[in-house]
Amino acid sequence: SDLSLHPEIVGGEGKIVLFQNGWGNAEIFAANFPKDGIYNARVITGFQRPEKNVVDVTVHADSIHLGSLFGSDLAPMAPLAETITKGGIPTEVVEDVGKDLWAKMLYNCALNPLGAIFNVPYGVLGEEPYSREIMEAVIKEIFSVMEATGHKTHWSAPEEYTAVFYEKLLPPTVQHESSTHQDIRARKTTEIEALSGAVVRLGEEVRVPTPINWTLYKMVKFMEGRNLSQGEGEKS
Repeated sequence: SDLSLHPEIVGGEGKIVLFQNGWGNAEIFAANFPKDGIYNARVITGFQRPEKNVVDVTVHADSIHLGSLFGSDLAPMAPLAETITKGGIPTEVVEDVGKDLWAKMLYNCALNPLGAIFNVPYGVLGEEPYSREIMEAVIKEIFSVMEATGHKTHWSAPEEYTAVFYEKLLPPTVQHESSTHQDIRARKTTEIEALSGAVVRLGEEVRVPTPINWTLYKMVKFMEGRNLSQGEGEKS
């Protein structure tokens, strides 16, 4: 159901922590709840769901980062970080989670749509020059959008990020299948609206062309739409 219709679920001291991929989720929640109670998490842990109620962790690249895009007090996140860490996944509270989220956007937008479209794991995309060229174009477009919208990440130029992407970020995840890939196979709604779709919409707002992200977005939406129109899919 629509959480905005039930504010009592959150309560006076309750906090909302968004563990979703992509960009724009915090703004959606901020339209219905106080901004100072909304937090984001950057997660670089790969999962697969082979069957109902079963989750396999396929890769764990870095600790979970918790923070606020709205300058909220970070103290309430400390107990959550401690609890998740005790559960087996290192978690820390960070001052500028926005940089982490855009780093994840670069990674996900380069890999997730192509993995779903070509039906391959991440590693195959890094092996072929044709897919590498597409991914590098995606990354360049995102840097252009970030520059025009005032967003920042941990790298100042696409070439700098691309080198780290191929040398450090991609190798540990070569066997992983993206969430977009898994959702298409399971005939579910994907996260593409918050990934390539978000890049396209931000680009339109500041008049920065994003033709490669636009094309990948439309291709995944076609695949998603076919699944749902055939009556075999489900919304996630």
